[in-house]
Amino acid sequence: MARTGQYNKGLTVGGVAGYCMVTTATVRRCIKSGNLSAIQLPSGHYRVSLADFRDFLERYDMPIKGKLFESESEKEEGNKQ
Repeated sequence: MARTGQYNKGLTVGGVAGYCMVTTATVRRCIKSGNLSAIQLPSGHYRVSLADFRDFLERYDMPIKGKLFESESEKEEGNKQ
């Protein structure tokens, strides 16, 4: 189930596809089949919250890497250096 209120920094279908190295059509299929939670905007576009995307990656044993998933404290540490 999608988490409401967490989409202000949500990922686009293209962003998810780029991270997973798949096509946008594959991401849309995952959303429509219920394997990846997302909200649909009035424009028809989808947004995936970071928490839902992380859950998806963990469920399918995919790597979780990069600045996308750093905690706020880790981001602040990186800015200080």
